[in-house]
Amino acid sequence: MKKKMKTLTALMLLLALAVAAMVPAGAESAFTFRNGITFGMTMDQVIASEPGRCEIDRERTHGPVDFMEAEYENVTENGVRADLTYLFVDEKLAAIRVDHDARRVNYDSLKAELTALYGEATALDLNMLGNGIFAVDDDGRPEWGAEAFVSGDVMIVLERDGDDIDVTYLDMSAGYIL
Repeated sequence: MKKKMKTLTALMLLLALAVAAMVPAGAESAFTFRNGITFGMTMDQVIASEPGRCEIDRERTHGPVDFMEAEYENVTENGVRADLTYLFVDEKLAAIRVDHDARRVNYDSLKAELTALYGEATALDLNMLGNGIFAVDDDGRPEWGAEAFVSGDVMIVLERDGDDIDVTYLDMSAGYIL
């Protein structure tokens, strides 16, 4: 009986390892924004997942990358009204920008929420960000004092500029980042 139990236990362990090996690396920790939206989705998939009306636009930057954008105005994100922009490169979602009005959201509270989710922020490293800087700012110049949170292949950039507080989520594995 003991021999059968050992054999059964060994078989169960091998089965568990085989199942784990079939799951793609990072699949269980893929970044999901809201409404099931994930990086790599097409614009049509994002629009189908995000309720409300959007404006579709081409964002020409001062750098080597242009974005197609789906812009939603005055949506509720984390219980606060904000403008939401989905940015696409090569027909895939590569970045998400949430533009807050500083009169509606407290910067320190927002930073505390992001810290609780992603750990401590660091000063924004422009070298690490690469061409992703143009998703943060089309001129390629983020606000002074911008901070970044890094979680796997996602960088979250927090900026404050007078009446605006922006949070940009970037897919750092996207090809345009370089």
